[in-house]
Amino acid sequence: MIRELSLVCGECGKPYDAQGKIYYRDNFKSSKISETILLCGSCIEQWKQHWQIKDALFLEKDFSTYVTITLMNGAVYELLDCSAMDDVVVTSEEIPQSAQRELFRIYKKWDLERKKNFIKECTFKDEFMRTSFSCETYGGEKFDDIAFRFNMKGRLETEKPVPEYIIEQIITAWKIYENQKLD
Repeated sequence: MIRELSLVCGECGKPYDAQGKIYYRDNFKSSKISETILLCGSCIEQWKQHWQIKDALFLEKDFSTYVTITLMNGAVYELLDCSAMDDVVVTSEEIPQSAQRELFRIYKKWDLERKKNFIKECTFKDEFMRTSFSCETYGGEKFDDIAFRFNMKGRLETEKPVPEYIIEQIITAWKIYENQKLD
């Protein structure tokens, strides 16, 4: 049986023609196509215009990431749950893909800034009477072939000065390295 479905925008309530695309809002409660919430091209364009991002501030708390978004029109969406993946940031608010990409651009800068002092990669070299490490941080700092030892108090000593935040991470990495050698 062939049936007819009139296209009526679920946002503005006006009938419209699809012109090659049908926009709709997911409705997981519906069991019939007639319960689908359709959106006209005009409402979609208004939605896209609404989501012009001026600024975004990211926050990580309790292993979750949140974002506060300020739009060009002055609207502010505070502390939305979000996840960065595949060059977009998906939020708990429905936003256009162009805005998701813009959020990802801002997220990358924030993520690099917060991780800049963290070691991205680290290798150890165990030679006769000399143990050394080489590492690089996310911020681009490099430490190549730095000899080290643990003194009588268990404190890490290096042949060249190394920042304390690197020393703490080297101690952790060394413990992991030593445990892997035992396996």
